[in-house]
This record gives sequence, structure tokens and C-alpha cells, in this order.
Amino acid sequence: MTALSEKNKIGIRFDGFRFLRFGFEQQDDIDTGEDFNVEIGTNIDVDKAAIVVKVLTTFTRKNIDKIVAQIETASLFQLKGIEHSEDHEGSEKLPDGLLVTAISLAISTTRGAIIAKGCGSFLEDFLLPIVDPKSFLPKPDDRSKLIVEDKILD
Repeated sequence: MTALSEKNKIGIRFDGFRFLRFGFEQQDDIDTGEDFNVEIGTNIDVDKAAIVVKVLTTFTRKNIDKIVAQIETASLFQLKGIEHSEDHEGSEKLPDGLLVTAISLAISTTRGAIIAKGCGSFLEDFLLPIVDPKSFLPKPDDRSKLIVEDKILD
């Protein structure tokens, strides 16, 4: 017989990170105090044993209304101890707290990776803003859009 505390243990392990795209146009004429618009979007792919959180970041110079960088990353998380209940045409139902944790870690890792890889460019001076990872959760109606794939991050 399994104790209740043993049965409800969920494991999540950060298992990989990579840049899917890292494109920018060097900006040598940035004025002190110039504003940039930084947009962050996420896409969550769910497998029976893994979550992939893709983070797309776009940097736009406000004064000339020009996109000067687009960066996309993927963070892989392995799952353990999840009881898979299927609803909405085969989509995995995962606890919101688990998805918030994965989203938060993916955005934070992307923030640090952009600083490291953008060193020596204008990107090292423009950090991703601190955001509420809950705001990136799929809405209840969009839960069916979580993609169940057999293979994630080849």
C-alpha cells in the first residue's frame, strides 16, 4: 500500500536548453535612456513525460519602430509521478503550479542566456523584464491546444 504523501510526489527536472533562433542587428547608435519594447511569448508542448516551454522574445526600438532582435529558446523538463488524465481530445492535464514553475524557469533561463550570448552587443544592456509566469498559462479554453507529441526536442 502506497502512502498518500508518496503517491502525490511530482518530480520535474530541468533537462535541457537551447536557442532555436538568435537573430539581432547590432545597434551602435542607441541614445542614453532610449526605450525598447520587449515582447515575450511562450508556447507549451506537453508529452506524457515531458514539457517543452518555448520562449520567443522580440526587441523593438521604440523611437524608430523597428524590430532589432528576435530570439527563441526551448527549455525541456522531464516529469515524474504525474498521473495522466486525458481530457479535451488527448491533451494532458497538468497542475497549474507545475506549468507556472516550468514557464518561470524557462523565462529566467532565457534571460540569463541572452545576457551571456549577447555579451559585446547592445543586448547585454537590455534585460528581459521580470514577468508574472501565471500570465503565460494557457486559458482554460486553450488547454486543448497543449500539444501532445511522441517526440520532443529530437
